[in-house]
Amino acid sequence: MVTRMPLGLGYIVACLKKAHHDVRVFDTTFYKCSEIKSDDLLREAALQVKNPDLTKYGLVGEETDVFKKFIQELLEFSPDMVGISVSDPNYEFGLDFLRLVKKLKPDILTIAGGPTPTVSPDEVLKEECVDMICIGEAEEALTELCSNMDNKKPIRDIKNIWIKEAGQVYKNAVRDLQDINEIPAPDLSILDYRHFMRPLGGKVYRMATVMWTRGCLYHCHYCANSSYVNVYKGKGSFYRIKDPEIFVKELKDIKEKFNLNFLFFVDDIFPLHKKEIIEKFCELYSKEVDLPFSINLHPLLVTEEQLKKVFEIGCVNICVGLESGSTEIRKKILGRNYEDSKIISIFKYANANNIRSSSFNMVGLPHETREDIMSTIELNKKAGPTSATLTFFHPYRGTVLRDRCLSEGLFDSSEEQNAENVYRAESRLNLPQISKEELRGLFNTFQLYFKLPREYYAMIQLAESDTELGQRLLKEVLKPKFEELTKDEMEWDFLNRRESWKKLI
Repeated sequence: MVTRMPLGLGYIVACLKKAHHDVRVFDTTFYKCSEIKSDDLLREAALQVKNPDLTKYGLVGEETDVFKKFIQELLEFSPDMVGISVSDPNYEFGLDFLRLVKKLKPDILTIAGGPTPTVSPDEVLKEECVDMICIGEAEEALTELCSNMDNKKPIRDIKNIWIKEAGQVYKNAVRDLQDINEIPAPDLSILDYRHFMRPLGGKVYRMATVMWTRGCLYHCHYCANSSYVNVYKGKGSFYRIKDPEIFVKELKDIKEKFNLNFLFFVDDIFPLHKKEIIEKFCELYSKEVDLPFSINLHPLLVTEEQLKKVFEIGCVNICVGLESGSTEIRKKILGRNYEDSKIISIFKYANANNIRSSSFNMVGLPHETREDIMSTIELNKKAGPTSATLTFFHPYRGTVLRDRCLSEGLFDSSEEQNAENVYRAESRLNLPQISKEELRGLFNTFQLYFKLPREYYAMIQLAESDTELGQRLLKEVLKPKFEELTKDEMEWDFLNRRESWKKLI
């Protein structure tokens, strides 16, 4: 369970409702869907966050069987079509719902969309439970599909849709990318109220996740954006920014409708590099919205001048992709070409302005050694972000690194269905230079290395192993010291800090 709003579904539902189609969303977020803990609890177990009482807000998976609940709603709603958005690493879990549909109501059409069908269309369409797939952005395609179904028109020649019909497979081209200003704001009324109760910095806020842009300017080897760019080659600019006037009006509307006190921007790149657009956004946002917010930044697109502007209007939290402390790993494995000094300067500037910051980091990369992981820890120490978010590298379909991992025999794709939802639970790869056990130990102690003084390193290394001595050191010495040193960092009151910052400026 990840308590982040499924914005993609919100956009699709908004378009379908605008065209007068009857839509119902089945949201699996707040059900217990596997034995793996929720993302929030996994992060807490690895000392990445200190959660408030999540049960108080219902942010812990219910024990109700998710498939029984789905069957109940399927039979009650009796739709003409069931669609599901699937991505790695929950691909098989998603398909299980479509298998249930075909078992109970074989005449209902099924369609799969999202990242995995876009980058691996043939693989997905081969599934018996899948009648159609949607490649790329779905707003226009699904609206046309539903309208044709309602009006008894043919559905096998709709752009972005591949369909199996009467033993034939029809593979339609993708349409031109839509003008982002013409896409309606996502319909967030479809969501369970708990999606608006999101933990950050040790407290829970009435928060919405929002997105100003679509696409990305970079082609990192671990991300599928490069595949998306190829899908839409010659079909328009993949990276698009919504007009600030339109976007700020959308933000004002959702702030008032859902009584929000925080916004969480999930753009791959918050567009600091567009000076005139940022200046217009800041002017409008401060007048019309004036809520604290968080943004994601790419190191190469950050200037102190532009960063100061968003700090002044309410940005209280920044997230930056550090990824690896090894320059060699960043350049040759990840496709991210920037120097340590750039990372360090961004976090130092945030700290100087009393802004909370978080670095994104991965471990378990191809060719990565223990020494490389220790370099990642050391770069975090030098940069000094408030927190360091950590995941295991996952070889997502459609990425350059997945192809490399397969060619080097680092993981077995035939075992994919047995390794879902594990990007924060365990490594997928079998790396010759470091064992899964050592990776797990480093993952579990990463925060201790990051926050504790170097004189604790020998004890932390002992705590990497699941021995009686190591676990006693962890419980009796290391965790208490860690909690003492990080108490203030783990508990941020963004609302009070925002008011203090406004008085300063």
